[in-house]
Amino acid sequence: MMNKDCVLTIAQKEFSDKLYEPSFFVLLVIFTVTLFIYLQSHTGDFWDVVQVIGIFFPLMSIALGYDGIIKEKNSKSLNVLLTQPVFRDNIITGKFLGISITLALVVFSSLTIIAASDFVISGKVAEFDSLLRLLIFGIFTFFYLLTFAAFGLFASVRCKTEVESLTFGVLIWISMCFALGPTIIMLASFASGQTLFDMTKEFASTASSFYNISPLHHFAEVTIGDLDLSYYGGFHIQTDTYGFLDTNYSLSYLLGYYWQNVIILLILPFLFLAASYISFLRDDI
Repeated sequence: MMNKDCVLTIAQKEFSDKLYEPSFFVLLVIFTVTLFIYLQSHTGDFWDVVQVIGIFFPLMSIALGYDGIIKEKNSKSLNVLLTQPVFRDNIITGKFLGISITLALVVFSSLTIIAASDFVISGKVAEFDSLLRLLIFGIFTFFYLLTFAAFGLFASVRCKTEVESLTFGVLIWISMCFALGPTIIMLASFASGQTLFDMTKEFASTASSFYNISPLHHFAEVTIGDLDLSYYGGFHIQTDTYGFLDTNYSLSYLLGYYWQNVIILLILPFLFLAASYISFLRDDI
């Protein structure tokens, strides 16, 4: 049963805890500086920006959620909390909401700072279409990173210690952002009968079907139109358009073109949230 007041109270506490943790400021500074450096040194080219975000920032997102429940278990505060009129689904929802707000603050405040400084330094006039596409980029970035934060929360439900939860998260991060890309390229090579250096449309089509299991693939598609961003995995296999940042196409056309990637990005965090619900309700505390 969902108690709105309980959920908001837990979310507020989670957000407050995260806000005053050193990791929050580290995440905010690193995210902002990364965007600023790449945008200044690669004017107009978001490929490097998206790759850094897509590969390395999921680890920071996992760090936001990996101790969400396990910390409460180990401190025995969860037992005290459950003696109150608070249901387990309220706890998970509140934790998820608090983490989401923290992550949203990092992503959108960084983009605002970068956009404002870019316009001030360059003297350019802010165009509505450019700002809208930057906002859309921020939304996709937020949901992509939220997927890993939600997985971190799920790991905190399933694991017994914080070290175990973080280790589990790191292994998933390495698998998804480093190992999966090269593995898919090898599978596509075997399935299509082509070598890694003979990338025809048939090879790209075969690789794309395998890539659908990768959150990084869907993030790369909607932002820059690439199949993959992992090192030694994508080989810059480019699709027909360059994602929602491609100003040669209208947003309505791009939405129709990438609708499957968009839907998957939007629902992935909530799949892990649902998994956290199920696991936590069955957990013997």
